[in-house]
Amino acid sequence: MVKLFREKKDMGSPKIQNFKRQTVLHKGQRTRLPATYIAPEDVSIWDIIRPNLGKDFSRFTVPVFMNEPLSFLQRLSENVQYNYLLEKAAKCSDDMERIEYVAAFALATVSANHKRLSKPFNPLLLETFELERNGVRFLAEQVSHHPPISAVYAESDEFTVEGTVEPTLGFWMTKLLANPHAHLKLTFKKTGETYSWSAPKCAIYNVIMGKMYMNFTSHMKIESSGTYDAVFSFDNKGYYNHKGGDVHVEGHIFEGKNKIKALYGNWTLFLASCDNEDFKHHRKEYLRMFNETVSEKDQGPVVPGSKILWVSNQIPKLFDDQFHFTNFTLSLNEMYPGMSDTVAPTDSRRRKDMKALEDGKNDEAEEFKHKYEEEQRERRTTKTGDVPMWFAKNDEGHWAYKGGYWDRDYSNCLELFESLENSSTNSSNSSISSVD
Repeated sequence: MVKLFREKKDMGSPKIQNFKRQTVLHKGQRTRLPATYIAPEDVSIWDIIRPNLGKDFSRFTVPVFMNEPLSFLQRLSENVQYNYLLEKAAKCSDDMERIEYVAAFALATVSANHKRLSKPFNPLLLETFELERNGVRFLAEQVSHHPPISAVYAESDEFTVEGTVEPTLGFWMTKLLANPHAHLKLTFKKTGETYSWSAPKCAIYNVIMGKMYMNFTSHMKIESSGTYDAVFSFDNKGYYNHKGGDVHVEGHIFEGKNKIKALYGNWTLFLASCDNEDFKHHRKEYLRMFNETVSEKDQGPVVPGSKILWVSNQIPKLFDDQFHFTNFTLSLNEMYPGMSDTVAPTDSRRRKDMKALEDGKNDEAEEFKHKYEEEQRERRTTKTGDVPMWFAKNDEGHWAYKGGYWDRDYSNCLELFESLENSSTNSSNSSISSVD
């Protein structure tokens, strides 16, 4: 036992590593929005929340300038940004290595939440959003309005991901509490192996006064039909970045109740894995170094013998002035040439309220938003357009993709939004920049 302890001690101490983040851009995408961003802390959110105390917070409406120019369905598509991790996992013959990459993907899906304090637009009932990128097709549809439920489906040659999101929002003391109720199931096509997890809860602090920030407030467990499971903990233990809350994350890979490997890192930057005993031996020093370097750009401590599983993509230079959008997110509301003729008439890109907000035309955005909401109330009164097109409840009571969307027959779809002119969606600053 003494010899084993000395061998682990001789492996060295945690080292500060500079993480090289790639700038990943979709072909032809813009690298900035047309207008700038009004930070939520620059306005009184309390004046908006106070009249809604005691009400169902999932239903209350905020002024349009408090929104970000994306619908909630588009935010869900950000989950496929790091789908290469699932492609890696699908090719792993080792069960342990496979769950490492699946766990990395699950963590990466929450990374786009960093500093995102603006509210996305509530999708209209039957609103959809599609995305085809990097070998993956993604589709989301708003299948219920009260309560709000979004159904999602993504597919590549190697895997499918399906699930539902039913967000709720509450207020307690000086913070907002958000529970996404997001339940996702990953299936690898070749083996049939499945992994299921739910997104963590979060809290937004200082909504009455002070600088707002967010923290995740629950665990995230990834359950497998195979040998191993994984659990992430976002418990706030003081590893605080004044620029964006507590970004520390720890976890473990389990075989039954036994901890086999440790998972650790910064959920906005990187995830690494190592032998659980090695991490226990170095944990105190690792945490000290993490806290000392958390405010440094692209840095973090790495325990000897670790494998780096994931590093987040480079963020734009205008990150703080562009709703804290990643490069991936900046591309989601663009209507590329020819796309208007192919995407469904229910697609979020056709929303004129979001486009007006992108352009800094808040009054116009408010008018379109009000128009869409009134039309939705009219449909509810006449009971028209209330049956989802692409998802239906299966025998287990879960929303499942019915198929057929990519056949491009939208003759039975509602005309939720008027079409947008292509020329209005691609500005002169839409060019690719290698330095972003």
